[in-house]
Amino acid sequence: MKVCIVVPHYDHLEQFRRFLPRLAAKGLPIVVVDDASPASGVDDLDKLLKATAIDTTLVRHAANCGKGGAVMTALRTAHDAGFSHALQVDADGQHDVADIDLFLQAARERPCSVICGEPQFDESISKLRYYARYITLSFCYLETLSFAIRDALCGFRLYPLNSITAIINNKRLGRRMAFDPELLVRAVWANISLFYVPVSVAYPDDGKSHFHYFRDNLEISWMHTRLLAGMVIRLPVLLARKFRRHKDTGR
Repeated sequence: MKVCIVVPHYDHLEQFRRFLPRLAAKGLPIVVVDDASPASGVDDLDKLLKATAIDTTLVRHAANCGKGGAVMTALRTAHDAGFSHALQVDADGQHDVADIDLFLQAARERPCSVICGEPQFDESISKLRYYARYITLSFCYLETLSFAIRDALCGFRLYPLNSITAIINNKRLGRRMAFDPELLVRAVWANISLFYVPVSVAYPDDGKSHFHYFRDNLEISWMHTRLLAGMVIRLPVLLARKFRRHKDTGR
């Protein structure tokens, strides 16, 4: 395996400044896609990356494309650079760098699977945020006719790039907060296996949320509408797959 870390970044310079040394200590090349952050912080981000002792690549979007758009650019960049796998990590420090070893070990054992983080939240998560996750998860169960997706929103994941870039290059995915769940649903449709590892997730006190209540909820609602329609079209294939699993396992 040839693995890199990909980081979507938008206006998280101070959080990323504190987070980067621990990330760099893992010794993996890092691809950062800045999603048109305010100009005042972009040069500082460039200097910050150049000061690290490892291989870093900075790609800049001229216009804001959303988290999903930044991740897709990062995955394409990593794939074009010859990496076989990319580990997606958020820039705000909510993911525990110590868990990266779990992803690498799982990927060595399952190189064709998407290795997903299954978050173990601490008290910093709000009740609204916690229970709202299950709304999207319930839709994912229906859209895939399976329980393959155990968490749809955690962005701490390791992707096999050949199969995942094929999806993002051939499908029109949501470019903002709808990206993370949609990519997993489409991975299940493409018969790409998912494997989950437990990860620690905390929300820093000085963290910035770029979730826009109206815009992003509208996009997520439209995403589920599209995916439900796609599920109906794929219903014979999904049912046949479900029947084969039932027959093979005897359950």
